[in-house]
Amino acid sequence: MTEQSDTARGHELQDDGDGEAAVHARIAAQLAALSTEQERPPPPYARRHLARHAALGHVLDDARVPPQALAWDTGGGIRALLHHTPAGGPRHWLTAWSAIEPYLREAPLPSRMASLHLAHTALTYPDTPRTRMPPEAAPPADSPLTVHFANWRLSANIWATLPATPTRLLTLDHPRRGLQVAVATTTGTLEFLDAATAHPIGTPLAAHTGEIRSVHLSQPGPDQRQYLVTASTDGTVRLWDAHRHAALGCHTDSTWFDDALCCFDDRGDLTVRSVNGRSELTGWAPPAPPRTLATAPAVLRGALATLVDTDGERVLVHAARDLTVHRLDGTVRAVHPLPTPARTVTAGAEPGLFYCGHADGSITSWSATGGQLPATAPGHGEPVKDLCLLALDDDAESTVLAAARGRTVTLWEPATDTVAELRGHTDTVTALAALPESPDRPGALLSGAADATLRLWTAADIGVRLTAGHTPAPRRASGTALWHSDSGPLIATAHDTTVRLTATRTGRTTTALTGPEPVLALTWARRAAQHLLLSADTTGTVSGWDPAAPGLPPLTPLDCGAPTRLLAACASADGALALLLTASDDYRVRLWDLHTATGLRTWDGHTMSVKALAAACTGDGRPWLASAGTEGVVRLWDPATPDDSADRIHCDQGILHALALNTEPADGLPPFLVTAGDQADIRLWDLATTQPIGPRLTGHHAPVHAVATFTAERRTYVVSASRDGIVRLWDAATCRPLLTVATATPLTWLDATPHPGTATVDLTLAGPAGTALTSLDLAHPALAG
Repeated sequence: MTEQSDTARGHELQDDGDGEAAVHARIAAQLAALSTEQERPPPPYARRHLARHAALGHVLDDARVPPQALAWDTGGGIRALLHHTPAGGPRHWLTAWSAIEPYLREAPLPSRMASLHLAHTALTYPDTPRTRMPPEAAPPADSPLTVHFANWRLSANIWATLPATPTRLLTLDHPRRGLQVAVATTTGTLEFLDAATAHPIGTPLAAHTGEIRSVHLSQPGPDQRQYLVTASTDGTVRLWDAHRHAALGCHTDSTWFDDALCCFDDRGDLTVRSVNGRSELTGWAPPAPPRTLATAPAVLRGALATLVDTDGERVLVHAARDLTVHRLDGTVRAVHPLPTPARTVTAGAEPGLFYCGHADGSITSWSATGGQLPATAPGHGEPVKDLCLLALDDDAESTVLAAARGRTVTLWEPATDTVAELRGHTDTVTALAALPESPDRPGALLSGAADATLRLWTAADIGVRLTAGHTPAPRRASGTALWHSDSGPLIATAHDTTVRLTATRTGRTTTALTGPEPVLALTWARRAAQHLLLSADTTGTVSGWDPAAPGLPPLTPLDCGAPTRLLAACASADGALALLLTASDDYRVRLWDLHTATGLRTWDGHTMSVKALAAACTGDGRPWLASAGTEGVVRLWDPATPDDSADRIHCDQGILHALALNTEPADGLPPFLVTAGDQADIRLWDLATTQPIGPRLTGHHAPVHAVATFTAERRTYVVSASRDGIVRLWDAATCRPLLTVATATPLTWLDATPHPGTATVDLTLAGPAGTALTSLDLAHPALAG
């Protein structure tokens, strides 16, 4: 028995009668002391159980789970515990950790401490320059990253991150392991998560070879066993033991399956009902072969639900072009015409009541025998992908329907006809499930989305939103740019028609531009002695001015002829060359001379949308110009060539979202290009030969939207930022990953600027959550190996 176990056992034996919670509180205090007394690492028992003891002792706060112990936590499941555990004191560090914990997986200590420092600074000291932060805001010794300024809105309700998009969620109560959440995905896996900690249980099941479109749990049978049934686009319906996760049978068809469910008939026999791509309703009672029960006109997506009618009979609702109510033997009880196609169906809280989510985003209520009911929630154009019934308390009047529509979860309370929205996901919401209330946990809603996250919404969150009603969607910056001025880094951000400048050393924000048209892109450019802030708008006009010298003449406006979303500028060391590269919605790439404000070239080589630009000059003044996008091909443009001929690099990375150039690398590397896109990997290309350099850089789990490369202290680095909420630093010569920083939000832009003659690089990040200015100590032991 370990020393820590002896300590815990000693407290149990010496219980003074204050109750079980007091015992756990004292254990947590002792484990916290052990965690802070030692530099490397806390004892194994503390790493696994400190947060759990603090939660059971009702003292889950920063004092009992100190920052020194957080980054070592391996079993606390803090993000889940915080939602249903009362606080004994401040939770600033715990809240910060809960925001990034789902993203870190097996990241090493420096990455965890850097991520924790970023999250804590963003939550505790928003819009505050480092010079105004208290000493306790200094980065931990194990972190190579220092946060200098953060206007960063972190989401604290991310419950779990996933390797693929969830398609369906459900909860099941395991007789030994307690409540679990089953997650079906687009890749055909079925993963089980502990509802208390969000930790995976066992190895994910490779259930199907295609997208899982349905997962359903039976009621307990006569022998108290429960079953899962899954349906997939691979043309199979599979039956599973819900508690052992063991396969029990498979039904195969020549087309895909849209939905399936299982229930027990009047004789206690398990029956499976499914609907395939031909809108055929099939019955299957293993081990007997399946049989077709009914055929409906084919639709894009069919749906099933089972419910008990007002007369006590269990019926089956099949949504196709109409709503057909079947008895379990397949005979038809009623047919109800549909106003618009249904995509999902769920049973209501009362007998005979059910709800439909439609292709236009509307939600309708129905009686199994009487047809459509008056209660209806209007649509907004996005189809309803899933429906989930919530009971906020024991009062039936408080029943709420949650609908996955677009990037939001729509809340509809039929009794009061109240409609509200839950916002936070950064991509389409695809799946919903209710976490039932228990003595130690209030009820909650889980939502999954194409951003590969699961978010948890408490009953309190839902109640507040229903009371407050609709809120406008947060404004997102359409452009971000950074200039290292003499007075410190200056961040420019564009929101609609306004461009704002934030001085990161003072925290002061000023309005630099308010124009008639929405701004789509920003960049800084050097022209002689001027540093121009360039903006492009929806008319295709590029404007430029020097915020530090308002008396100097601005750039003569450039007319790109179509909405312009991308800008990239470069200048030679002697200032003789000052170029701007633009990409517009007409698929054209244009090259401009900033000295004369004239167009030099217009290239028509792209046949699809341009998503990324890069421009850089070599030491001797030679410009390198690159563009890429939906075609997945990079074009390297030569200013001396007037036609559309260009060197091409076929990257095999899907749609390309990010490019970066390094024309003066170290470590013996040739001048190279960095590419990244939908395939979530990063590749380096020799500019002279257009051949790849080294292996692909892998590790991201979502499309990469931003890359940068820099050389400092005779080493060359690559930085990447992704929709998976992760920033990664790589050694370009060895392709070795050096650091992972979790930002807990998708990233769309980054800048890496080394300090000349030092081992420090300023790393600036931007995305839907805002902006953050940080610096990396490249000489830190964690990065210097």
